[in-house]
Amino acid sequence: MIMKENPIKDVEQIKCSSESLAEMLESTHWANGFSWNQLMTMSGYMKAYRAIKGTVIFNEGELESSLGIIVEGRIDIIKTDDQKTQSVIATLVAGNTFGEMSLVDAEPRSAQAVASIDVVMLIMTKDALFDLEKVTPSLAFKLLWKISTMISRRLRRTSGQLVDYLSEND
Repeated sequence: MIMKENPIKDVEQIKCSSESLAEMLESTHWANGFSWNQLMTMSGYMKAYRAIKGTVIFNEGELESSLGIIVEGRIDIIKTDDQKTQSVIATLVAGNTFGEMSLVDAEPRSAQAVASIDVVMLIMTKDALFDLEKVTPSLAFKLLWKISTMISRRLRRTSGQLVDYLSEND
């Protein structure tokens, strides 16, 4: 059953306990660096969802702020150019996150996310992150630090690819 309060459309919420959510989170390498107690606390601010193959999780340009962590499956990140041509710019697997830029800056989604096979994911909304910050500021900071580090690594990798591309086309 699709729930109306889903932060993302066309996905099914998986009803489970905080402990089950923490176990899902722990099963990913993304949880490295967090204690079991921290995972249990974070899981109270996340919800689990399932999307079948082909489901658009979010569209480029949408104004919705949430972070997703893939537990099972694969998600394609698709960018549309000025000629309306779509290109898969990344394929994300279990343990990868998506949507972190919109979570941090509240800007429109920079790309589309589509389930390339059936997916199970954990979602934390911006409101949930702010609620976590009110209750456990140090954990919210640690979570944001991890997200910031991840974004920085991706930007460095993209910058390096851009330099390589530009030098090839000189």
